[in-house]
Amino acid sequence: MLKQSAVLAALAATLLTSSAWAEQRDERAGNCDDAKKQMDYFCNRENSANDTMVAVGTACTNARKNLAAACEGVIEEDQAYKFDDK
Repeated sequence: MLKQSAVLAALAATLLTSSAWAEQRDERAGNCDDAKKQMDYFCNRENSANDTMVAVGTACTNARKNLAAACEGVIEEDQAYKFDDK
């Protein structure tokens, strides 16, 4: 019985920790509003003439990931920036 109580207590602690973690937001790119502004900029192809990061497209992908992290708590690793050496 004591063993079952310990397992149930550990399970309850894990669930509480998981739900608290889900409520957290990763603000590596700022808060939700900041991330929205970054996505609006980096995903707007009209900015590609003046900004290499927009032209490459990786910045848009990463801005979308930052938005999901800051606004929804969905955390994915950013893509690496790769440029052609021509």
